[in-house]
Amino acid sequence: MGKHILEAKNLVAGYDGKAIIKGLNLTIPEGKISVIIGSNGCGKSTLLKTFCRLNKVMSGDIYLDNKPVSGYPSKEMAKIISLMPQSPLVPEGITVYDLISRGRFPYRKVFRGMDDKDFKAIEEAMRTMGITELRDRAVDELSGGQRQRVWIALALAQQTDILFLDEPTTFLDIAYQVEILDLLGELNRTKKTTIIMVLHDINLSVRYADYIFALKSGNLYAEGRPENVISEKLIKDVYGLDSKVITDPTSAAPMVVPIGKYNKELEAFTEYHSAVDVTDTRNGHDN
Repeated sequence: MGKHILEAKNLVAGYDGKAIIKGLNLTIPEGKISVIIGSNGCGKSTLLKTFCRLNKVMSGDIYLDNKPVSGYPSKEMAKIISLMPQSPLVPEGITVYDLISRGRFPYRKVFRGMDDKDFKAIEEAMRTMGITELRDRAVDELSGGQRQRVWIALALAQQTDILFLDEPTTFLDIAYQVEILDLLGELNRTKKTTIIMVLHDINLSVRYADYIFALKSGNLYAEGRPENVISEKLIKDVYGLDSKVITDPTSAAPMVVPIGKYNKELEAFTEYHSAVDVTDTRNGHDN
């Protein structure tokens, strides 16, 4: 896989003239898994789409290998960067094989069909995602987890060095979430693909990420390795949530334990009665 430098410099981006990303500067770690976290509406998906040229830059820019991404022809860009969007629409009746074959579009020449290299790329993508036996099935007949595998296979068939995924575990139960993230982790280790994801689950983000970008109100609040970034203060500042951060017993990564209103009331109730019990015990001894 080729090495690429992908970075945002003084980036301002949004929709309908409203800035959502506000003067952001960051560099994507090459060959690593990066996860963008933050509360709803903080600009996570907007940032992803802007990196992939699906959203217009208002000021500043995105640079790929020190060149503005706007200067790359679409097909050249599509050979380097691929995106799995959130909840992509499936063309009615399309088969798994036909959908994945669309990943070869950047390599197709005018008036020419697919060649051996295209066929091999499609087969490898299906094999990597473990969906070869589904090749002739209609995508809209598959389970949620199977569909996510197909969409990732489409991105793999594109054979890019950089892969963006916008909430790839949305609407999946926990078993499928872990399965998809395990597959992406394996892809990163074996192919050295640079992976950038938006995830809502903080603990899964921390477990699978080499690097974390935490956004707050369109600004970069913090970045770095999970163990250096995730803290009770960050969770409070970014999400407005009280929590305890402990060590994950299986991965040794930080693990966030939310403290809700009920937990606070229970803790206060327990502390009060513990104090009362201690007082009663002391009074009993005095008598």
